[in-house]
Amino acid sequence: MSNTGRKKKLASFNCDQRKWEQFIACCNSKGTTATATLLEFIDLYLGDSQDNVDAIGGNDLDERLDSKIKASVEKYLVESNKNHSSPTNETIRAICERLDKLESEFSNESNSNQTTAIDNLANLEQKIEKMAARMTQLAEAIIKIQDYLNNQQKRGQKSYYNNSSFKVHTPRMQPLTEEGLAKRLGVSEESVRKERINLPPPLFVAWCKGKDRAGLGWEFNENTGLYQPAS
Repeated sequence: MSNTGRKKKLASFNCDQRKWEQFIACCNSKGTTATATLLEFIDLYLGDSQDNVDAIGGNDLDERLDSKIKASVEKYLVESNKNHSSPTNETIRAICERLDKLESEFSNESNSNQTTAIDNLANLEQKIEKMAARMTQLAEAIIKIQDYLNNQQKRGQKSYYNNSSFKVHTPRMQPLTEEGLAKRLGVSEESVRKERINLPPPLFVAWCKGKDRAGLGWEFNENTGLYQPAS
């Protein structure tokens, strides 16, 4: 170690690699070096009792320095991290905090969106169910109205036909001349006359019925010389 009028001696000690690198970085951030800082530790440890150093064996001194320096380094790192955090550490810490905040916000927003979507889906299903129930009610009401109207119509018709004052009057066809019957049957007068002469009366009636637009049969009245609907 350094002392007035003595040569410098290279000292070595065991230290965790990670802690040693952190120690060097902290020293550099303070504008000094690890070697200079260690020398300061040694001076502080020895104080003014330089004569006591000469009385201690070299191996014992190395062991004492080894344990003392490791303890001082650890203490120095802890205090340095508490009181004098480097800009790099501050930046990293800020980034980590920001990432944690973003992750928390994203998680909350995702949960919120999921909850909103579930609520909207549930509301939509309820509305659809209500609409379906309403449509069923309307369909049932329409069926009942139709049944009611049909029953009313049937009752009205039944009452109308059963009324004693109601009588069906079938218009009676007036007798027709041979010319009029020919026009009604859509044939010539000669055809009407020929069929009347050649066919027996029942067959003539049937022939007229097949030609008549209303399906009526006609027979010839010899007394009047006219054709009248067959009875």
